Amino acid sequence: MKKNNYIVLGVAAVAAAFLLFLWYYLGLNAVDEPFDLVLAVIWWIGIVVIAAVIARLEANRKRQIRTIYVSPTALYNSERGVVGLKDAPVADAMQEILSNLEYGFDKKAMPETSKFDYRFVVQTDEFKAGDEEKDEQPKWTGKVIKIDRENGNVETEFEDEQQLREALAA
Repeated sequence: MKKNNYIVLGVAAVAAAFLLFLWYYLGLNAVDEPFDLVLAVIWWIGIVVIAAVIARLEANRKRQIRTIYVSPTALYNSERGVVGLKDAPVADAMQEILSNLEYGFDKKAMPETSKFDYRFVVQTDEFKAGDEEKDEQPKWTGKVIKIDRENGNVETEFEDEQQLREALAA
């Protein structure tokens, strides 16, 4: 979730606590004894549900942004647009794209299928670039969907970069 979402939800929770305090401080609880606490609890449950929904929607949005379409000559990502492969291996070019994602809200249009004949769709669930100085290996999980327009698509899960390279070679 974005920082602003946390701030808004935090302000709503503090406002609910303050209003409950005022309710008791002003003596209004003598009129509607259970109503005040029930209303506050419902309010806080609503805040938690809203936070969970926002977090899930944000996770799905980021996963969609990490999706890369692979053609023999180029890659397409909704944030970066079409990126030519030149002589770079596909996995290295994909790693470069994923390392520099900003997860913004601007999307580049996908080229027409006649001009961009993609053969694979790589859906990355988790990506963390490795740090050579700290001797950390990159973390890269997800699935590769091999597009077969005649016989149906084939999905292959991968847990690391090597498995990804093998799935793209198939």
